[in-house]
Amino acid sequence: MKPNANFRRDIIPFWINALSILVILILALKSISAYFYPGLAYANFDASTLANQKAMMELAGRNVVMLLLTIAALRSQNAMFLTYSFLMHLIRELQDMLIVPYYVGFTSVQGIGIFFVFLFVFVIPYLFALKKLRTLAALPD
Repeated sequence: MKPNANFRRDIIPFWINALSILVILILALKSISAYFYPGLAYANFDASTLANQKAMMELAGRNVVMLLLTIAALRSQNAMFLTYSFLMHLIRELQDMLIVPYYVGFTSVQGIGIFFVFLFVFVIPYLFALKKLRTLAALPD
């Protein structure tokens, strides 16, 4: 199966579009929060040091870039473009799935809960979406 290199519009399943919209909403909230009120999406953020403020601005910039790429991928309705977008989000979620519980504690109910929320709400759906999108992006032999 060869990858679809052109930007044709594919028939993307509703659930993949819905997952993309959910991610867009989350990234929009996190971007706005990071720029204007970090405590909203990033609990216990300490804005008292310049280093922390710079780190938050870098995080905000990362979120904005991912937000714009996800909007462009969703708008394109191109399976290969959406595949790369979902791959980016999968890698981010895998990192968050381990980092957040690390600071809360993997042995705590909250840490385990966060881990499984990331796993079932994002990671597993992303894996299914990547498989489906890859199939849609393949050109017939």
